[in-house]
Amino acid sequence: MSTVRYFDDIPHIGRFGMRDDDGATSWTMFYRNGTNFTIHVDEKDVSGTAFHSLWRPLLGDEPKESESLTDDYNKFFDLVVSHSLSTLQEIDSAKTHWITLRDYLHTPAYDLKLVSDSTGTDGVRAVVTKGPESVGAYEFQPTTTTFKNMPQTIPKYSSSDLIVLDKEADWRMPPHKVRTTDGLICYFKACEQSSTHVETGEETNASLDSIESHLRLYKYRQEKSDSYATQRSKVLGIVTDAASASDESDPAPGQHDKNKNQALVAGILLSSPTSSSYTKTLGDVIEQTETTDDVFIEQIQRWRTQIEEDVVRLHSLGIYWGGREDWFYINPYTVLIDAESGDASLSLDTAVFLDDDDTTSKDSRTKLTEMDTRAIESLFEQWLPEELSEKRNEGSEEYSGRSYLMSLADI
Repeated sequence: MSTVRYFDDIPHIGRFGMRDDDGATSWTMFYRNGTNFTIHVDEKDVSGTAFHSLWRPLLGDEPKESESLTDDYNKFFDLVVSHSLSTLQEIDSAKTHWITLRDYLHTPAYDLKLVSDSTGTDGVRAVVTKGPESVGAYEFQPTTTTFKNMPQTIPKYSSSDLIVLDKEADWRMPPHKVRTTDGLICYFKACEQSSTHVETGEETNASLDSIESHLRLYKYRQEKSDSYATQRSKVLGIVTDAASASDESDPAPGQHDKNKNQALVAGILLSSPTSSSYTKTLGDVIEQTETTDDVFIEQIQRWRTQIEEDVVRLHSLGIYWGGREDWFYINPYTVLIDAESGDASLSLDTAVFLDDDDTTSKDSRTKLTEMDTRAIESLFEQWLPEELSEKRNEGSEEYSGRSYLMSLADI
């Protein structure tokens, strides 16, 4: 869960955290003034303080009956941050921050912990246990990965030359809209950290898979200038970044200078937003619609046809979605609806590229093709009818309520 809370009129962007009732510990990670902070609390360090009496009851997993999960999270977040403010104010500066993409890719980070101190607020104060070190904000992580579809002639943009725009619109979201030195407005798709499956231990990286898929479309656009190629968001260039020595925790002797100037890929620039976080999805449209008439039903059928055609074309390019047995990556939140044309297309955020020349991926391609077909059927033959049925029922209840009130008015 993420949140934005204000202290000293400064947004504190909560990203992650953990509360362990059994172990009586917690940690809270957030950004303040372009700096990453993680605050740890251990019962043995704060026992006997007024803060402990406030903090300990909040470690349980379940919020109070009268509170939502968001309210519960915010209460805990506010408690930890408010008791760390004096130290936070000492560490960060009032200088302008997070101006360029490089600022986000090399964010200073500190670990703190709360300890007993009779002079502190409610008997505690925060002390620095680690830092500063450089980390990527919002889980950004530039990579040395070689992309199969990376063209040789694509424009390259340094992260230090890209100005971030509209970051205040929603602090919970990573920077997306940027401006180049020549005034071109683009949308940044970042390389992010890998994730490890808890049960299988398998390591995956959805961001790199998505970028590979975008680059495959770029390659297709270069080969065939048909109408389909021009309708999709275009890759405008590669974002590069130079690793700094502080990004390496314990580099080998003599490696600092080598790593400092190492060219990394930080992401790609796109001609239009393609993430469901910045465009309207099918789920959004259905939630907001006030009609289920025949015209709207015809529109839905048109969307299905467009998505089916989209999938056939992208499968031919080696781009697939798949998912899990209980959740498809083609779903209400990856079907994007264009605000101007009203056309439907698929987000590539959860797509993966499988090379047809790779014989080892044949079984995977077959499996993903079947899953994508089932996903479309599930979406348009199960999920959508159920949602529209609920809409009709809501409309009937609202109409009945209005009729009842009108009849009362006639008495």
